[in-house]
Order: sequence, then C-alpha cells, then structure tokens
Amino acid sequence: MARSFSATCGPDGLLQHLADLRSAVPSPSGGVVFVSGQLAQRASGVAELVRSAWRGVPACVVPAAGVLSERGEIEGDTGASGVLWSGGRVTPFALPERAEEPSRLLGEALARAVGQRSATAIVFARPGAFAPERLEALALSAPSACLFGAGTASGSAIGVTAQGELIEGPATGLAITGFAPPLVDASTAARLLSGFHRIDDASGGVVLRAGGRPALDLLSAATATLGEPPSAQQLILAALADPPLDPPGAPGADRGDAAEAAAPRYVLRPVRGIDPSRRGLLLGDEARPGTRLAFAVRDAAVGRAGLEGIARQVSRSALGSAPRFALYLTCAGRGQGLYGTPDVEARILRQRFADLPIAGMHSSFEIAPWARGQARLALYTGVLALFRAPS
Repeated sequence: MARSFSATCGPDGLLQHLADLRSAVPSPSGGVVFVSGQLAQRASGVAELVRSAWRGVPACVVPAAGVLSERGEIEGDTGASGVLWSGGRVTPFALPERAEEPSRLLGEALARAVGQRSATAIVFARPGAFAPERLEALALSAPSACLFGAGTASGSAIGVTAQGELIEGPATGLAITGFAPPLVDASTAARLLSGFHRIDDASGGVVLRAGGRPALDLLSAATATLGEPPSAQQLILAALADPPLDPPGAPGADRGDAAEAAAPRYVLRPVRGIDPSRRGLLLGDEARPGTRLAFAVRDAAVGRAGLEGIARQVSRSALGSAPRFALYLTCAGRGQGLYGTPDVEARILRQRFADLPIAGMHSSFEIAPWARGQARLALYTGVLALFRAPS
C-alpha cells in the first residue's frame, strides 16, 4: 500500500499531512518528502517533523525547486509533496561532508546498505558537490542496484533512519531491498538540430574538431535555422552520446548497433563558452575524443511527447504486476517555464496512471538510467520510476 500528498503549506500544515499519511498506511516501510520554498530552506526542521510524525519509518527529506504529485505541480511557492509506502526494507545512506575520496566512500556507503542483493538506490545530490564520474563508482559498488535520482535545489537532502538519526551529506539517498526493482525510464525536453559527429580533437574540456570540422562551425550550421540570435526560450545545448560499440559494417555490428548509431541515447550539457581563435567550444571533460556530439534546443512539444512515451512504455511493462506508487523527478528548466502553462507533466502522468500515488520534484539535474547497472547525470530530463508488486 502507498499514499501520496501535495500541498501549499507551512510547517503546521505539513505536520498534519504527514500524520494523515501515517494513519492511512499500515506498517509503512519508507517514505520520501519533497519540499520547496521556505520549507526547502528549513529542511532540517522538516526532517524533525518527519521523524516525529513517521516515528520508526526510514525516510528522506529533499529540498526542491518545486514539488508535484498526481494532483498537480507547485512552482514558485512554499509547498511539499511526499509518498509513504509499505513493503521492502529501506535504508538511508549519506556521503560525509568534506570526505576524502568521496566516490569511494559513497560507493562503500551504498554497498553496506544493499550488499550484492538486487536493490534500488535513489540518490539526491547537492549541486556543485556531485561530479558525474561518481556515478561510475556507485555502479561498481552495487552492480545489481537500480540507480536513479536528482539534484536538490540548494542544500543537502536529509535521511531519517528507523532509529531516528538524521544523516546528510553532499549525496544522500535511500537503498531499498526486498521490493521489486522499479521500472525506470527517462526522456529529455530537447529537439536535435543536427546529426551526431565523432569528436576528433578535444583539450581541457574544449572540443576543437568533430566530424572533420571545427566545432564552432558545426554549432553555427546547426543553429542557422533558428534565427539570429536564438531566443532565450531556444536554449542551445550540446548532446553527448557514447562512442558506438562497433564501427558501422564491422563484423561485431548487428542491427541493434546500427539502430543505436542512427539515434543514440544522449545526455545534454550546456555550451559553456567558445574559443574563437581555435574555433572550439567549451563543453567540459565529458566531451572526449571518440564521444559523439550533436546540438539540440529545448523544446516543449518534444518534452510532452517524450514523457507521454515513457509513461506509456512503463505502463505496458507493468502489465501483470500491481503498481504501488511512482516517483517523478523532472528538471526545473521544464515545468511552466517551458510549457507556458502549469501542471502539464502532472496531467500526463494522471492521464496514464489515474489515481496511482505519485510524488516528485523539480530538480537542478537528474540521475537517469543508462545501460545495465549504469546511470548518467542528465539535464532537462524527466525520470519516471514505477514501483510495483507481483500480481
């Protein structure tokens, strides 16, 4: 069983919502509470409320730019959403502040929580304190875990253990075992402006050449159809895809490789600057030789269609099981600022899943599923996770 809530409220109203959920869910095993506005600025106080109202229940309190549920989205206001569920074993974990070798320590914390068992790891990381390469350490530490999550609005998420201890750090999360792994999928809200080109030359995060051409020339060609200059709504982004497993036509390449090469999975990154003298683009250390590069623009229609697509696919994959609840983590750069009207994504989820309890947040970045046992840091992405039990 699971129940969700969302409301524009202060601490007193939040305490009542928490108490109502605790009364509605027998033998709860875990929960998540997302908070925005003034509540996000007082996350430690919210954690105290959760510890009191959900005594003995492990949970996580997550500061967010906005919150949402199946009822709607709360943006630009103080509010909260959350879900409380029964089933499985939930263990909060956190990376200590100012830790040496943070990737190793975070991996060890997750490994202690899940061991080698099939598990789910939901990670909430503080902006500026979580490097993309740390996801690789997590995947190696818990190779059987389903890993996803998001970046908080500002401060750290706070874990509440079953013993009432409050833990927090640059990355805080929940490890869930004894529960069917969720069905997780993700979609971006960006339209590709170009094909993908192999990066030929890069130095210090600056891409100099790709596809045999200067990187800046590729960007100019991709944006030529957008007008001069592109509007603020037309935010130009770099799309980065992994190198193909095998060159097209190689003995190891099959039809799946060819399809992936034609439309590879990619993550979005900002274009941080240009180097006119070398005709280069500053994209960051992930843009390495061999990686494939394209350009994209933020697009509301693609965002809608993408979320409808993953919601449909997740729903189909859940046939034969009993959905319990869902978490939806979506970029703060989507929402009303992208669509021009409120509750667009909440309505899509409600149309697909009806009254299924859903809780979620508007995040600073997303941790999206990738290949088996892997996840990637993403931008302008929505991550949907459906938790279910066998029917």
